[in-house]
Amino acid sequence: MKANKFFAIAFAALTLVGLNACKKDNGGGNDPAPEQETTLTLNPTALTLNVGEEATIAATVEATWTITDETVATVTPANDGGKSAKVKALKAGNAIITATTKGGQTKTCVVAVNAGGGGGGGEKAIDAKRIWPVILDGVTSEKYASLIAGDFRPNDVDNNLYIWAAGETYNAGEGTGKNFFGNTEGYMALTVAAPQGWSGAGFNVANAESVAAAKALQAAIAANPDKFFLHIGIKATNAGNHQFYVFNGAEGRSFAIGTATIEAGAVIGDFPRDGEWHEFDVPMAQFATAIAGETIGNDLNILCFLSGAQVGAQLNLDAVYFYEKK
Repeated sequence: MKANKFFAIAFAALTLVGLNACKKDNGGGNDPAPEQETTLTLNPTALTLNVGEEATIAATVEATWTITDETVATVTPANDGGKSAKVKALKAGNAIITATTKGGQTKTCVVAVNAGGGGGGGEKAIDAKRIWPVILDGVTSEKYASLIAGDFRPNDVDNNLYIWAAGETYNAGEGTGKNFFGNTEGYMALTVAAPQGWSGAGFNVANAESVAAAKALQAAIAANPDKFFLHIGIKATNAGNHQFYVFNGAEGRSFAIGTATIEAGAVIGDFPRDGEWHEFDVPMAQFATAIAGETIGNDLNILCFLSGAQVGAQLNLDAVYFYEKK
């Protein structure tokens, strides 16, 4: 039954909103009405970079570009009238880039800058005010027990990781070697099994305390969205794109890690396929409105993911947790 629930989420229809063309009023000898400015959109609307990395944001309209913290990253307009801008990551932290058009439209892109990737070895640490773990080993959770505000981890009773058509979409393996935090307690290891058109799984939360924690997290994100992020540790040795969904995975709560999306949502970045652990801090600010509008019942899929029909693609995850920054 849970698998069917995720199946429905994964195949949710996307609504395309049409824009009516503006028309000039040439009647009665009056001057034509001015054309309405094209709607401003940005691509991407969120970036996760390591220190020293660069990325480009594209806009549909010429704009001026500003950033809230120039010590975290710089934003430089390109030589195209401001329809794109280059972002360079300077130090670990978070900042918001705003594009403003002559007509007064504004759109933002949230930038999260990491210190860099790594291969474990114990050098990783959790720097947060509060955390809500989805995947977190026992040694690390004990170390950071005072930070845990709610627990979404599987307990094999009423919090579970469900794989749709297990063995036909993903094969589950054992996460061997060092995990994200450098110990040997394991991690989630999945491999795409067959070209079914898609491969999907999700962490379903039905434990009463966990559901209550999800509702509290939902309210906290809505009240102060810039403070909340989803941390993901990921590694692989081969190519593959992965789509993620938060809070039941409906439209407006999706992002991709890799080189392209599988369904809707922006690509937040890729990572070296070197078998080492790398990390992303995904800003929840971009999903805050959609998360706030979700009605949480007796259970929910707190995190879902797809890896498409990419046979052999690896999805190794660890240190997956929502957090409130200090």
